[in-house]
Parts: sequence; C-alpha cells; structure tokens
Amino acid sequence: MCLVLPSRVVALGDNQLEVELADGQRAMVDATLKPDFSVGDYVLVDRGIVVDSIAADEAQVILSMYREIGELLEAEDARA
Repeated sequence: MCLVLPSRVVALGDNQLEVELADGQRAMVDATLKPDFSVGDYVLVDRGIVVDSIAADEAQVILSMYREIGELLEAEDARA
C-alpha cells in the first residue's frame, strides 16, 4: 500500500519542486502533471510525483494523524 504524503514546497524548478517532507528531509519531486505552485504551498506526493495540491490546514491535519499513528505503533512495539 502506498501513502500519499503532504509536503511543503521550498523551491521551484523546471517541472520540479524541492519539497520538505514530514520528517524534515528535502527531496526533488516531479511536477510535470501539475506545474503551477508557489513556495509555501502544500502538495501531495506519491512515489516522487506531485499528484495534487492541498490546503495548508488539511496538510497539517494529515501530518498530525500520521504522527499519531507512528506513536501508537511505537507504543505497541514497546509492549510486545
């Protein structure tokens, strides 16, 4: 199963964006399918390709849910 990850645009290039991922790392992603973005926008990235844009508040909700799931999984592993 693949998860589409919200990422914040930090730099623009020719059909590429540099984005900040949920863990703080940065990556170059392909924006050929959806090329009109600005620095600070949030995009949904799947396997290195921008598939859509997303409102900042929605991105924060999704990222918060991913963090919560990660914490729950870590707690479960600690009990095992």
